[in-house]
Amino acid sequence: MIEHYQGYTEVRKVGQGLRPVGKHPFKIIHNARAVKYDLIQQFEASTGIILPSGVKGNLCTQPVPILGNELAIMKLQIEETKP
Repeated sequence: MIEHYQGYTEVRKVGQGLRPVGKHPFKIIHNARAVKYDLIQQFEASTGIILPSGVKGNLCTQPVPILGNELAIMKLQIEETKP
């Protein structure tokens, strides 16, 4: 699960202590599978192709560097086949 937050991500020394400054969005990631699934969803949105659930399941079991390479190769192959 990936949760989006608006919170303080930077601290600055003020006097004797540190104070949070600047509200910036950040994500809290609870497991790697959610990150992989998010990458797959971004890939589907950018290419307009919906992958079958079995393919998504197989891709989610891949280590992240391999998953990124596979998605990049798939996207290149799709772009090459478009007229």
